[in-house]
Amino acid sequence: MIARLLLRIMAFVALLIGAIVATARADAAWTVTLAVAGLVLAAAGVGMSLRGMLERADDATPEASGRGVVAALGSVAAVALALALTLPVADSSATSTAKPTAAAADRTVRDFLATAVLDDSAYPGCEYLTAAEQQRIAALAGDGQTCRAALLTTQPSFDGLQSEGSLHALPLHAVVHGTVADVTARPHGRPPVTFVLQRTTPAEAAAYEAPPSAWRIARGAPAVLAR
Repeated sequence: MIARLLLRIMAFVALLIGAIVATARADAAWTVTLAVAGLVLAAAGVGMSLRGMLERADDATPEASGRGVVAALGSVAAVALALALTLPVADSSATSTAKPTAAAADRTVRDFLATAVLDDSAYPGCEYLTAAEQQRIAALAGDGQTCRAALLTTQPSFDGLQSEGSLHALPLHAVVHGTVADVTARPHGRPPVTFVLQRTTPAEAAAYEAPPSAWRIARGAPAVLAR
């Protein structure tokens, strides 16, 4: 009976942590509601299972009950630690942009959209662009403006992009052709947008607050101002 309760607790703890992660990453209202409901049910399940374990322990000898409580706490800690270590590591490996891979090109476009659109940070946003692309952005503002000024005076936007959740859900498809990468964004219900990326030059990598990416956006960035 105690072993069954321990397994139940481990399952509820896994569900509990999964619900916390889902709540943090959810974007739509219905997904948040579902995640919160899972969070409440998992917490209640853990509480009921622990109460059942303690009630069983009251009928056992002190030594047996002590071993049961230690085993329960150890199992809960092991599951929580495993999940806590696994989730961040997986996310970190997926966000590396140091090498000129398709995944890095995908991440570079997402980082640019996060910086220029969600954070509304003009200078860091321009640093994701080649010098020629910065000039194209600046030309949209006119009057000899810079890329930074163009982003400051024109509120950047992108179809359906309003939060980290919507950025995470934005479908991107990256293909590398030698020193060039094409990243196509397909916002739901909107025409696709293709960003063309080039390998980062030594001068671009050495610039102030330069993003640590092997790619720079050479075409497509004006979409955040013209849409």
